[in-house]
Amino acid sequence: MKKQIRIGILGAGRMAGWFSEGLTVVPDAVRYAVGSRTLEKAQAFAEKYGYEKAYGSYQEILQDPDVDLVYIATPIREHYACIRDCLEAGKPVLCEKSLTINAAQAEEVVALARSKNLFLMEAMWTRCQPAYRKIRQWVEEGLLGEIRAADGCFYTAAGKGHRLYNLETGGGALLDLGYYPVTYAGSFLGMQPEQILSHTMMGETGVDYMDSIVLAYANGSFAHLSTGLGEKKRATMYLLGTKGRVTLQDDLFFQAQKAQAVNFDNEVLASFEEPFLKNGYEYEAMEAVRCLQEGKTESELVRLDDSVAAMKILDTCREQAGFRYPFE
Repeated sequence: MKKQIRIGILGAGRMAGWFSEGLTVVPDAVRYAVGSRTLEKAQAFAEKYGYEKAYGSYQEILQDPDVDLVYIATPIREHYACIRDCLEAGKPVLCEKSLTINAAQAEEVVALARSKNLFLMEAMWTRCQPAYRKIRQWVEEGLLGEIRAADGCFYTAAGKGHRLYNLETGGGALLDLGYYPVTYAGSFLGMQPEQILSHTMMGETGVDYMDSIVLAYANGSFAHLSTGLGEKKRATMYLLGTKGRVTLQDDLFFQAQKAQAVNFDNEVLASFEEPFLKNGYEYEAMEAVRCLQEGKTESELVRLDDSVAAMKILDTCREQAGFRYPFE
């Protein structure tokens, strides 16, 4: 019988709620404890999502010997400190993306996890979902030939007061939204492009409102990517290979539940469709639980080296824009 994994959550916001809903269909995942800045908020969250314990601080989660895995759902600015605290307390970690604010922080927490032989994984849910994994299989089997280009975007509806306008918590389009097309395209073309060219439109709150990114590779392949805070949500991805293509536009590409590969004569090479078991967040939880049950400290689906490489790409984009957070 496989060991049950008791999960503790840092943060009781919207993301933590979505993750908790996903946990309801994950075998061997126990909704055990939630920690928030106030006990009242933690108690309300625990009651709503079925957690056994509620704590009025993050530290109490780390001190609970029965917590097997900590899921970090705090603002991006807090990820680095939360990951370090968890690892120093001997707790395996599943942390929301982006893993940290910058690559230096990412390299530090990855090195710490490896030195302590503790599990660490970025909660990049897309890479764990069935449709993405099927597209990866098609590419690895050569169905599309060699991937030569990717074209992707992620714009979100961000009205007045949206959290992504907040400089102090690590806001802006790039780290929260741009991370998706960068990591998606990079997972097929490579996470270490030869050249990175970006253009950033900074906004009045001091964060990036829009970003355009080109990743160029030594073999001539490239990715055109864009992201921004707008009036309407839009997220598409186009992958072009030497034998065919995949276009994800009916669904938000990072949570697609169907995919189709087509050749240059518009003949269907392969199709895939599989609805989520819940809301899509269950798959990253399943992967983390599987890794812990098998004694793994890193996931093959969401590799730590890729998480660091992604942060280096985003660092370069911000450097070209002259954009640094005041707390870096």
